[in-house]
Amino acid sequence: MAHDHGHSMDHATPDTGMDLMMAATDDPHQHHTTASAGHDHGSMGMMHMTFYFGYKNVELLFSGVVINTPGEMAGAFVAVFLIAIFYEFLKIAREGMLRKSQVSIRYNSMPVPGPNGTTLMETHKTVGQQMLSLPHMAQTLLHILQVVTSYFLMLIFMTYNAYLCIAVAAGAGTGYFFFSWKKAVVVDITEHCH
Repeated sequence: MAHDHGHSMDHATPDTGMDLMMAATDDPHQHHTTASAGHDHGSMGMMHMTFYFGYKNVELLFSGVVINTPGEMAGAFVAVFLIAIFYEFLKIAREGMLRKSQVSIRYNSMPVPGPNGTTLMETHKTVGQQMLSLPHMAQTLLHILQVVTSYFLMLIFMTYNAYLCIAVAAGAGTGYFFFSWKKAVVVDITEHCH
């Protein structure tokens, strides 16, 4: 008798916003997933709009990649961390390749005022390469890879899962630390006059 009473109470309660939203979709899989999750706000199909720490039903870029355990979250953290490091490496590697594949270099000098009324000569270097060349084709493919990787990292950050956001930030910082210091030295030594 108590079971019947509890069952009738379930039907008497008004739908929550989550139930109304899922009822409005035509995808029965999403409705089933939400119902079986017990109206958990971290369930699949519901997008978080604030940062949260969690590892249940976290979709990672693709619908089939869902994190549900602490071990899966740890694995995803390491993977995202490495992707962010790779992104920083890719940026610096492309710049290094561009410097090595330069095919035409032009120097322009112009006078600039110096201290105590003197005149200094400032030299600017202009670098170019041919459009239909193997280095430019390689640069184009690497540019596509860099753009796709950057969007993947952005979408991962937009899950608002704090663990994954920390992985993106930590990977970007680590990659910059290991790969960008040479770039900073080169810029300070050879390109100090803009």
